Amino acid sequence: MRIVPNDWRPRGIDDLEPAAWEALRAGTAAITAGPGAGKSEFLAQRASYLLETGLCRPPQQILAISFKRDAAANLRERMRNRLPEHADRFTSMTFDAFTKTIVDRFKDLLPPAWSMSGSYKIGFASRDEIRDFLDTLAETGPEGFRSAIARIGRDGFINNTVGAHDLEPEHQEPTTAVEYVVQRWWIQKYQIHAVPTVDFVMLNRLAELIIRSSPQLQHALGATYPYVFVDEFQDTTYAQYSFLKSVFARDGTTVTVVGDRKQRIMGWAGALTDAFAQFQQDFTAESFELTWNFRSNQPLIDLQHRFATRLASGSQQQVSQVVSQVEQFPVQIWSFPNARLEARTLAAWIAADIEESGRLPAEYAMIARQRVADLEPDLSQEFEAQGLKIRNDDAQVGELRLQDLLKDSLARLLIGLIRLGATRGGQPQTWREVTTTLDQLTPTDQNRDIGSGIDDALSSFLAELRNWFASTPLNDATSRSVDALTEALINKLTIAVDFDDIAQKRIFGDRPEDLTTTLNAFRIRIGDVLGRIRSWDELADAFTDDKAVPLLTIHRSKGLEYHTVFFLGLDGDQWWAHARDTIESTMTFFVGVSRAAERLIFTQCDQRGSPNDIADLYEELNQAGVQIVRMR
Repeated sequence: MRIVPNDWRPRGIDDLEPAAWEALRAGTAAITAGPGAGKSEFLAQRASYLLETGLCRPPQQILAISFKRDAAANLRERMRNRLPEHADRFTSMTFDAFTKTIVDRFKDLLPPAWSMSGSYKIGFASRDEIRDFLDTLAETGPEGFRSAIARIGRDGFINNTVGAHDLEPEHQEPTTAVEYVVQRWWIQKYQIHAVPTVDFVMLNRLAELIIRSSPQLQHALGATYPYVFVDEFQDTTYAQYSFLKSVFARDGTTVTVVGDRKQRIMGWAGALTDAFAQFQQDFTAESFELTWNFRSNQPLIDLQHRFATRLASGSQQQVSQVVSQVEQFPVQIWSFPNARLEARTLAAWIAADIEESGRLPAEYAMIARQRVADLEPDLSQEFEAQGLKIRNDDAQVGELRLQDLLKDSLARLLIGLIRLGATRGGQPQTWREVTTTLDQLTPTDQNRDIGSGIDDALSSFLAELRNWFASTPLNDATSRSVDALTEALINKLTIAVDFDDIAQKRIFGDRPEDLTTTLNAFRIRIGDVLGRIRSWDELADAFTDDKAVPLLTIHRSKGLEYHTVFFLGLDGDQWWAHARDTIESTMTFFVGVSRAAERLIFTQCDQRGSPNDIADLYEELNQAGVQIVRMR
C-alpha cells in the first residue's frame, strides 16, 4: 500500500535533520555532507521514500551507482533489509559494472566505425607501456603535434586523456595532439584486433557512444531508471561524469548525488576538480548540505572543522549526535625517539584500555599515510607480547589487498561455509548470511520452496564437510600436506557453490576473471592460515582475524570508523610529498582525522624524519590546543 508523501517516516532511524528532509523531497539534487553524516543512509532513506510513496512507480527502478563493489553491496543490503518487497526495484552496482553491462548487452548498436565482431578482453596498460607509447608518438607523430604530445601526462593518461575524450561515431582526422594520441591508442588497442583489449575507462567510452548513438536505448534507460543515485560523487572521473551527463541529464530523470568535497582523495585516479559544481551547472540541481554527525564526539568534530575550512572556507560546522564516553584527552600527539618505543607504548596502552573498557580490538585502528608494511614488524612483535594481534589490511594477497578479500562476497560465502562446517550450532548469523547469499545464486522455481531447498542442500553439504574435517586432522600438517589440504578444501567449496556457473553468470563480479582473482587470493590466504593453526575450528577466525587490531592506509580507512584511532607517522617520512600538493595532502589528512569516533592519537617518531615538512599541519593542531606528549 502506498504511503502519502507527507505521512512517510524514516525506516530504521528516529528522524532526519531538516536539510535531509528537504533534500529527500527535492528533485535533482547535490547533497554534500562531512564525515559521519550518514550519506549512504540518506540514499537508503530517499529510496524508501520514493518506493513506498509510489513516486517511483512499478515497474520503474532506482539505479544506485557506487565506485566500489563493497559500497554497492552495502546499499543493496540496506534496501533488502528495509524493504524486501521492493528489493528487486533497487539496482545497486558500480560505475564499471553498469557501463560494462551496456557494452555486453548492446554492443551491436555501436556505429560501424566502432563495431565489435565478437568478444573482447579486459587488460590494463602498465606505466611502462603508456610511457613507451607516448614517447614513440612524440618522436614519430605529425611534426606539428610532437612537442604537445611530449607534454601529455603519462601517469594520468588513461583517466585524464583517454577518459575525457568522447568517441566520434565516424572516423575524423585529428586536429590536436590529444585527438591524435587518443585515436592512435584506440587503433592500437581496439580497432586493429579481432579480439580487442580494453580497460574499464575504454568500456565507459564505448558505453557512452552506444547510448549517445541510440535514441531508443536512451528512452529505454530513462523509462527504466527515472531515479538515479551516485555515491561518493567527489571522486567522479572525467569519463564517469561524461557518461552520467550523456545518459541521464535529460527531462524525466531525477539524479541525486552525495559526497564530500573535502574527501576528494582520488585525484591521482582522474577525479574531477569539483564534480559538484559541474553537476549543479549541467543538471540544474538544487544544493543541500547536511550537518548532523553520527560518528564523532564534538571535540573531534571541532578539530575536523579546522581542517575542513582549510579545504573549503564556507564549510558548515557539524553538530555531534553522539554521547561521548571519553572524559580525558580526546586528541593528543605522542612523540617518540624511535619506532620500537612507539610500538611498545601503543601495544601496552591498547591492552590496558581493552582490559579496562571491555572494548574489542577491532574498535581500535592504526592508520598511516603510506607504507604500512614498514611499520608492521615492530608493531606485530610488541602487540604479540601483550597478547594482541595486528592485521595488516593493506597486505597483498595474490592480486588483492587483504581488506578487499575480507569484504568480497564470494570470500565471505566460502569462509561462512567453513565456519558452519567446522563448528556445530551457535552460528545463526552465519547461517542467515550463507543462506541469503545462496538464495541469490538459486534460480527461482515457482514449484518449490526456495528457502527449504537451500536449507536442505546446505545441511547435506555441511554434514559431508564435517565428516571430511573429522577424518583429516591438522595437528601434524607439513608444508606439502598444507598445499594438498588447501586444494582439497577449495575443491569441495567450489563444487558446493558451483563456481564455474556463478563465474559465467558474473555473480559477485563484473567478469569471470574477477572471481578467479578472488578465488586465487582466497586459496593463498587459506594456505597461509593452515600453516599456523592446529585444528579446523580455528580456520575461519584465523582467516578473518576479526580479533586483531587493523593496520591500514588512510585511503583504505575511508568510509570506516573506529572508537580510537592511532594516526601513525606525523613526520617527514610519511608525508614527504605534502608540499608538492598541499590541498590533496590535506584532504588525505582530513580523511584520516575523521575516522575516529571518541579518541584520536597522533604519533611522531624522530627515527622516521623531521616533522618540519608538515609544519602547517602541526600549527593547525597547536592552535586547536592539541597537546604534545613526549614519550621516553
